[in-house]
Amino acid sequence: MTSELLLEAQGLSYTLAKRSLFRSIAFQIYSGECLAILGRSGVGKSTLLKILAGHWNADSGVVLFRGKQLADPRTQLIRGHEEIQLVNQDFALDLFHNVEENLRIKLPGYVDQVKNDLIQEILEVVALSHLAKQQVQFLSGGEQQRLALARALIQEPDVLLLDEPFVHLDSGLRIRVERFIQRKVKEWQGAVILVTHDGREAMTWADKILYLNDGEVSRVDTPENFYHNPKSLDEALHFGHINLIKERGRIKMFRPGAFQIVSEKGIALQKEKAKFLGTHFENWMRSAKNEDILLYSQRELPKIVRIQPHYVGEK
Repeated sequence: MTSELLLEAQGLSYTLAKRSLFRSIAFQIYSGECLAILGRSGVGKSTLLKILAGHWNADSGVVLFRGKQLADPRTQLIRGHEEIQLVNQDFALDLFHNVEENLRIKLPGYVDQVKNDLIQEILEVVALSHLAKQQVQFLSGGEQQRLALARALIQEPDVLLLDEPFVHLDSGLRIRVERFIQRKVKEWQGAVILVTHDGREAMTWADKILYLNDGEVSRVDTPENFYHNPKSLDEALHFGHINLIKERGRIKMFRPGAFQIVSEKGIALQKEKAKFLGTHFENWMRSAKNEDILLYSQRELPKIVRIQPHYVGEK
């Protein structure tokens, strides 16, 4: 199936309290894609999502949906667009109706049996079936977040915008919800944009990652390239642990799993402790120069090893 260009940002800039949050943001997302927008807190990721959703105005630049410029939010009686659903920390729920009613209102035009089936499916996914008749104002913050996500998903939007939507979910539920979203978006040929400050979360989600740094798009690339070929130490640290080791007067970087044990030459390391994490061991080592080095392995490493790192760049 041919992918369709769904959403395009062209030169978006925004200033808050005389401080430029971001400048000249530009990207495209196609049907079936998952894009992660990654950056430190305070770089304007949430603001960018609100602009893409049609809730806020950019200072400059435009947003195109299927090739057409979205209407200025200031001209809209109700801000936003049905085809683009935003899930953020402002859950926008009807607090005085129950959980099921909050979903039912999002399905106008459906016959009752179809509505019931869709509601039952989505409530099971977000683990709210037992609270279907509960008034929303009495839900916990985490339960309200899951309901907000369910309300967005049940409409099968063309573009789903997610602003760190899983912070209140335990790991098992999180995996279930993530897999459901990824599968459904592929089925209805929509697209997802996920905002996060966690590079590891971005890697599990994204077909491509947009990295925001100092108010600009620093890089757009695949998760694999970000992990294995970082352009800077700051970028590398977003995607997991990075080892720093001095060699021939230069500080070089390598990932904990990117090394080969050698019998001669190489870098001598002494193990200080090891942790078993189910899928692998974390071996905390120390070099002769007192550098802390983390190595991943399938079996616990010996007390003394020599390694040849596979460097990914320099600090």
